Amino acid sequence: MEFFDKVIEFFNNITDFVFNGIYQFAVEVFAQYVIWSTIATIEFKLWMIGFAWDVAQSILSQLNVFNELNAAFASLDSEVLSIISFFAIPQALSIILSAATTKFVLRFMGM
Repeated sequence: MEFFDKVIEFFNNITDFVFNGIYQFAVEVFAQYVIWSTIATIEFKLWMIGFAWDVAQSILSQLNVFNELNAAFASLDSEVLSIISFFAIPQALSIILSAATTKFVLRFMGM
């Protein structure tokens, strides 16, 4: 009698594995794939941001934008220039131009 109970338990374990174990295995494999692909996508996007920023800086330097801005600010009256410099307007414009150009490059690359 005990032998048959062990045989029945053995076959119950096999059917449990076939109907539940394989499903759990497939779920875990798919979950690991989703986790890996999500992390890979985030890492790729972070790399693309750095690349786009380098391209944007190259574009701005080839267009000589920062030198033109410095020349425009230098042509201002000294009192106006001191007020603008106090509020860090030239640095803010440089940051905004870099960000806008980086955004343009990212959109150009389809990101």
